[in-house]
Amino acid sequence: MTAETQQLMNMTDQYTPYGNVIYNQTGTTQITGPDGKTYNVPRFSQTTTLNNQQQQTLDQQQQSATNIASTANNLSNTGLSNLSQAVDTSGAPALQTSLGSDYSSSPGSNYSTSVGNGYATGLGSGYQTSFGGDVSQAYNAAKNAVMDQYTPTLGRNAEATRAQELASGVRAGSAAYSANEQTIGDNYTRAADQATQTAQSVQNQLFNQQQSQAQFGNSAMLNQAQFGNEAALNQFNAQNNAALTGQQFTNSALLSGGQFNNDARNQYLSQYYQQRDQPLNELSALLSQSQVNNANTATSATPQTQVAGVDYSGMVQSNYAQKMAQSNQLTSGLFQLGSSAMGMGGMAMGGK
Repeated sequence: MTAETQQLMNMTDQYTPYGNVIYNQTGTTQITGPDGKTYNVPRFSQTTTLNNQQQQTLDQQQQSATNIASTANNLSNTGLSNLSQAVDTSGAPALQTSLGSDYSSSPGSNYSTSVGNGYATGLGSGYQTSFGGDVSQAYNAAKNAVMDQYTPTLGRNAEATRAQELASGVRAGSAAYSANEQTIGDNYTRAADQATQTAQSVQNQLFNQQQSQAQFGNSAMLNQAQFGNEAALNQFNAQNNAALTGQQFTNSALLSGGQFNNDARNQYLSQYYQQRDQPLNELSALLSQSQVNNANTATSATPQTQVAGVDYSGMVQSNYAQKMAQSNQLTSGLFQLGSSAMGMGGMAMGGK
């Protein structure tokens, strides 16, 4: 009876804006208790009824689930059919792993490592490392010319001086004679010095002229050699640059062609495997979706009343404890009455 009462109290009908939950008894079930007796235990059913909007939502969800399952079934047939066929990439462009014999790692025979015979490393025999000739003749000629100019005058002056000495009575060996001779000699010495200076000046002029001529010739040869070397270098660089440019153009064209072919192969394989795997990918996307949930009735859980079963042993123990307490109280009261009576009797006997 306790279990039946608890069950009946727990089955509370619920009425919400989204739907209702109703409990109805559908019959009984016979069970045999511990005492050997047969008991009829009621059986109940729980009925959930949705409102129109919730019912329509549930119907749409179930229809969507049916459509997804049907689509997934069709995709599985297509995907498995594709997998049953062997992979065939024979139609893909061939993979190019070599650029062929036209690809060059060197510029070729037109590329030169030497400037050639047109480049001069020396200036030749015409370049002067020494210059000038013998200018002693010019020196002597210049000196003699000066002396030829001064000698007649010096001679006339010397004769005039000696004639005057004779007229004046100056004799050889005298101091005056010696002084005059010294003067005549100094004049010749100064003339010789002047002639030497003039000859040296002429010599220096000739040396400078020869040096200038040598420098002009050497400069002309240097300029000519430099011009020739620059022309040879320019031609050398132009030829090598043309060889390098041709090699790079050819190699770039081969690389671009090889890369284009391999890119075309990769694109073909990518599209091929995409078409092969597309049904499986779509099937996987459908199967990975979460299951469709029923419409929410917004009902709370059935409340539980927590009615405990009958504690028969506790009740017996409690009844026994109550009776013992009453017995103890009664005995204690009799003892108290006896004690009071004895006390009253003693008082009476003592009074007599």
